[in-house]
Amino acid sequence: MFVDFLIRGDFLERKTALTIGVIIAVILIVAIAAVFLAPPAATPTKRKFKVAAVFDTFVGECGWNEAAYAGLMEAKEKYGDLIEIAYSEKVPLADYERVMRDYAEKGYDLVICHATPAGEAVKSVAKDYPNIWFEWTDGWGEIPSNVVVITPLAHEAAYLAGMLAGAITKTNKIGVVGGMNTPSTYRTYYAFTLGVKKVNPNAEVKVIWVGSFVDIHAGYEAAKSLIAEGCDVIWGNGDGQNVGARFACVESKVWYIGAVWDECKYAPGVCVASVLWGIDKAILDIIEKAMKGELEPGKFYEYSMKDGAILKINPKLKYLIPEDILKLIKDTEEKILKGEFTVPRKDFPE
Repeated sequence: MFVDFLIRGDFLERKTALTIGVIIAVILIVAIAAVFLAPPAATPTKRKFKVAAVFDTFVGECGWNEAAYAGLMEAKEKYGDLIEIAYSEKVPLADYERVMRDYAEKGYDLVICHATPAGEAVKSVAKDYPNIWFEWTDGWGEIPSNVVVITPLAHEAAYLAGMLAGAITKTNKIGVVGGMNTPSTYRTYYAFTLGVKKVNPNAEVKVIWVGSFVDIHAGYEAAKSLIAEGCDVIWGNGDGQNVGARFACVESKVWYIGAVWDECKYAPGVCVASVLWGIDKAILDIIEKAMKGELEPGKFYEYSMKDGAILKINPKLKYLIPEDILKLIKDTEEKILKGEFTVPRKDFPE
């Protein structure tokens, strides 16, 4: 009996040990399977910087918006997955506040108001969303601290364009088709007239402000009227009305000078040059500053010739410009860039 007890006890101990061993083995197998079979842990991703822009025409329709859209695309190409770009096209001025407010509600970090006349709209929305940055292109006056302004100083390049126009006119009558009379367009118009007088004191500059940046037909009619008055060089100084002015020049075989964006590619037979405002580079710069946390509250950022606001001459029509004028334009450009010559600036008529 005693021997049987010992044998039975030894058996129970071995059985218990075996059971514990099996349990431990199962636990190890489960643990190993969990490590090798479980999906990889999600890696935290950096939140995209969200930028939205509001345009009053289609982005491929007029130079003002073409340039800004190019800046958006440059930012997208440069920063890839770190940035999200959205935009609204053909937005009437009356709807700017609603569209910008919608972007703000969706949590965009930077909202670009690319319309000078939409100032009250951007100010109203910015006050309600103090933690969001707003950019107002070509704005002026008092602005909220979370609004910054792109101020295009294209008057330097416009001065050179005036020199060119004064040199190639045969009738001594030069026409300007302006959009709305805003600081940027008046500033460039004023400098353009000074450039004309620099090389041709006898030339007369006639201007028609059509009162709109999107009315193509008004631009066409204004240019036709100036051509009928004897103007043989037309400068389109604005946005959508330039399209109409340019078409009138093609139709009438009159020399044309573009503005804001490169218009030579659209009318290479008559467009002698274009005053590029550097809007694309300015938009990219503002986006980069916003992404890096470098925007300064309520600041007016100025972009001049050294920042990309240049006169681009059509190589196919360069022969029209006398060699001495070409040299004078080049020398003047270099003096501006070196700070040796300052083009007079006037933002508003007296």
